[in-house]
Amino acid sequence: MKKLFLFTIIMLTSMTSHARVEGDSTETKRYDKIKICKSKYDDSMKGEIDLSFRLNVGMNTMTGAPSDYSFKIWPSWDFGMAVTADWYPFGARNSWSIGLGVNWRKYRSDKDSYWVKDVNGEMGLVPYSKIVNGLNFSNCKTTLHVFSLQVPVLYTHYFDNDQDWYVTLGAIINFNTGAHTNRQYEVEDQDYDIDTNKIGQRPVTVDLMLQLGLPHFPDLYVKYSPTTFFKDGRGPKMHQLSFGIFL
Repeated sequence: MKKLFLFTIIMLTSMTSHARVEGDSTETKRYDKIKICKSKYDDSMKGEIDLSFRLNVGMNTMTGAPSDYSFKIWPSWDFGMAVTADWYPFGARNSWSIGLGVNWRKYRSDKDSYWVKDVNGEMGLVPYSKIVNGLNFSNCKTTLHVFSLQVPVLYTHYFDNDQDWYVTLGAIINFNTGAHTNRQYEVEDQDYDIDTNKIGQRPVTVDLMLQLGLPHFPDLYVKYSPTTFFKDGRGPKMHQLSFGIFL
């Protein structure tokens, strides 16, 4: 009887110890699984440098122009693309970026006026009726075109480890290598298409940019230039404003 009682105690002790080991093992495996599934980005990104391709499409206007100047947000457009090097010094939540890109912008003016350059080389919008009186103008289109090489310098903060929610702040340096105005109109069944070059744009301008990343939606951006578009004495004081989406 004593042997049976001793054997029973040994068996119960062994089963309890075995159950505790299995429980610990199960908890460990569960913890490891949670840790592995935590995020596809983690601190292993610390110090990494990645390359990103950025493509933006949006609309344009000018702000701060004289009250008698009018610009149409559509069909004015902003199109650009860039490649950036993104540095993650502290992990997946923060990155610093610098890159190189190109940008095209078109600004559509009101149909009743067009850009002209006076004898002093200053650009201005003038109504058609003040240029040639008594003629019937039709199908009038007036646009300002700008091409720029760009250097974006940006900081991005991600609110989640999967990088679905983020905000980007920074500046884009524009080297405005080309700009011209164009006017198209019809007079007495004759079509006219005239370009004006050497319009006096600033060779370098800066855009301040805000970009928002949202899950399941295209990324949104807005850009504003605190520097005026024309050089002093070469045109009205006005500032570029663009907004749209990143693809």
